[in-house]
Amino acid sequence: MVIFESLTNLFSSYALLFMILGVAFGIFLGAMPGFGATLGIVILIPFTFGMNPDMALPMLAGVYSGAIYGGSITAIMVGIPGTSAAAATVIDGFEMTKKGESNKALTTAIFASSTGGFIGGISLLLLATWLSKFTLKFGPAEYFMLSLFGLTVIATVVGKSVTKGIIAGLIGLLISMVGIDPINGEERFTFGQMYLVDGFPLIPVILALFAFPRSLEMIRDVFASRKKTLTISKFDISGAVISFKELKGLGRTLIRSSILGTFIGMIPGAGANIACWVGYSEARRKSKNPEKFGAGNYEGVAAAEAANNSTEGGSLIPMLTLSIPGSSASAVMFGALMIHGMVPGPMLFTKYALTTYTYIWAIVFNSIILLAIGYYGSRLFANFAKVPLMILAPVMLLVTMLGAFATRQLVFDIGLTVILGTIFYLLSLAKYPMPAILLGVILGPIAEKGFRRAMLISHNDWTIFFTRPICLIILLLCIFSLYASFRIMRKQKNN
Repeated sequence: MVIFESLTNLFSSYALLFMILGVAFGIFLGAMPGFGATLGIVILIPFTFGMNPDMALPMLAGVYSGAIYGGSITAIMVGIPGTSAAAATVIDGFEMTKKGESNKALTTAIFASSTGGFIGGISLLLLATWLSKFTLKFGPAEYFMLSLFGLTVIATVVGKSVTKGIIAGLIGLLISMVGIDPINGEERFTFGQMYLVDGFPLIPVILALFAFPRSLEMIRDVFASRKKTLTISKFDISGAVISFKELKGLGRTLIRSSILGTFIGMIPGAGANIACWVGYSEARRKSKNPEKFGAGNYEGVAAAEAANNSTEGGSLIPMLTLSIPGSSASAVMFGALMIHGMVPGPMLFTKYALTTYTYIWAIVFNSIILLAIGYYGSRLFANFAKVPLMILAPVMLLVTMLGAFATRQLVFDIGLTVILGTIFYLLSLAKYPMPAILLGVILGPIAEKGFRRAMLISHNDWTIFFTRPICLIILLLCIFSLYASFRIMRKQKNN
């Protein structure tokens, strides 16, 4: 079977070495507030050009696993979550540090992260095959409705403002329209630039969305503080590690949070930042001593970390099978797959089955690698947060420019990254969600092709989107998504 052949393939190449490097790099970036999994994958994608996908994709999966855990390091050490997914970890993790139990909190986080990643990966392995067979029934009309569903969810869930979420999604759609018309082959919005005939290159756009603005933010912080030694962390690791008895007592919490995180990850637009809070609140609700939460309870750390790490496998289920990214990190992985010639959808499990299952197995085994590196390297990685921003900022900016140039070896792409990056930086200051723009860029072409091909097949009959059973189901999901999102927004305003 191809599943077992892919497992052999994972260990018969240099994939294991690249996975270790990916996990370590991910932990390093996760420990730096503002970086995270998405940015880590973005930075490494240009360097995977020419690499065998069987090595490149497992390495990128390792970055995600490492970064989600890495975010808990600064959350525990200084009360600043390295990623939004570690926001709930701060509540009890930082309190444990104040009590001299930082090492216990860190080891609890690594065991929980590894468990969550393992369960999420196994879920992806078991569910992806079944869903891929189901997607073979999809035609242009169904793909358009799926893209609409993904855009609807992203535009309404990402960010605190519905209006800004929708505007950000529309900006992404506008960017995706640059280039050659997919049906009649005419140029549009290229402004006479031959370098835009194929549209905006994906990697420079991603770098402009995430890496360039973050570099400017670090430079701003350095000048605002006027301190050359400005860093992120100032605390040391102390205390004993979590005992086996204590870890055993966390069994139910770890499994419950991992399952919750997997299902939340499957919902496009939800992601690890929501999963961590759901896992934490459920652990508190089920606890016999809920009053201990918030006062330095290691169970709270375990619940949040198991939930946010399990979302990796869950978010990849709709991305690999339905071409709908479940999070910003999976959206970037969507781009990575396309760069390596693999379009997410049913073809992944037929034409590219060996590479696809190698990638899925890598997610499972990355959790084991994460446990080994994280358990013995927590002290080392925690010190990375003490690197002065005055050094990090120019290095980050240099890597961003190199990544933009490496895509097509064109100086034009560097200028494009700077121009778009400046615009996106200003939009980020105005609190416009960058993931919504990225998903608009990714899903825009899929939606357009699906819509126009469906109209050609039906001879411009709009009822094709309302008479096909699968289309009707997805339409109901769109309506439910909008309703649920508006209720969440209203509840947040009332609070």
